[in-house]
Amino acid sequence: MYLDFYRLNEYPFALSCEERYFYESAVHAEALANMTYTVQQRKGMVLITGEVGSGKTFVSNMLEAKLGLGATTVTVQNPPQSGKQLVRALASRMGLNTPSAADKMGMIDELQEHLVRLHHRGRLVALVLDEAQDLSNASLEELRLLWNWEQKGQRLVQIVLIGQPELRDRLTEAKWEPLRQRIVLSYHLGPLTAKDAAMYIAHRIRVAAGDDSRTVFTPHAKADIYAATNGIPRLINVLCDNALLAGYAQRMQTVDRPIIAEVLRDMTCWGLQATCEPTGRIYPASIATKE
Repeated sequence: MYLDFYRLNEYPFALSCEERYFYESAVHAEALANMTYTVQQRKGMVLITGEVGSGKTFVSNMLEAKLGLGATTVTVQNPPQSGKQLVRALASRMGLNTPSAADKMGMIDELQEHLVRLHHRGRLVALVLDEAQDLSNASLEELRLLWNWEQKGQRLVQIVLIGQPELRDRLTEAKWEPLRQRIVLSYHLGPLTAKDAAMYIAHRIRVAAGDDSRTVFTPHAKADIYAATNGIPRLINVLCDNALLAGYAQRMQTVDRPIIAEVLRDMTCWGLQATCEPTGRIYPASIATKE
């Protein structure tokens, strides 16, 4: 709607996870680098948590891109509610035949044989489970058993758990100690800093427009965006997109504080008092440390 007015080739703040739009903030770049290293070196399970909209799914998509064509990365976005569903999800996404009548042990045998063949060919296999806070107890237990599969001391599947902060709290329960001990990298994605939020906005506009955009967010407007969103990328996207729409309606190519105030008042359902999470931290060996 406003693309021609701002000389944009595409919508810069669309809620998508295209690799071109990934902004390597200090928080996200560190998380991605450590995830990639841990998976590639087959070090152990990875746990990534963050609030809604903090960029967890984007980081997991970037992990798949970093692992590249030399790896088989399976992403499961709808949490399986049983051990059988988990095994079926992994097997089917790896191209194995999983008829509805197949029994669990049969699928496990076929899947394990397939993973051994891939291992002999030197192929890395990564299983990424998004929204993992909603995994059932049976699925979590199945993950522990799946992690035990190995060949000559190397794990057949590298497992990455992506979830909201309650997943971290859940795994501190005593009954999940065996699973928790298998997690060697735990990282919490905090919000962007004020500086990173401003650079994030500029980055997305630059990707959408090249060097020809007439779109300008004033420094004060960026500061108000950060204050309203607490640096949560998804909220920044929503607010900036609506600000561009409001600016277009007023025929203003510069997005200033009055436009941001108007959008916050009339076009969003949050205010300036949202709570802010701590910045990202890395926990190399344990998830037991509380924020």
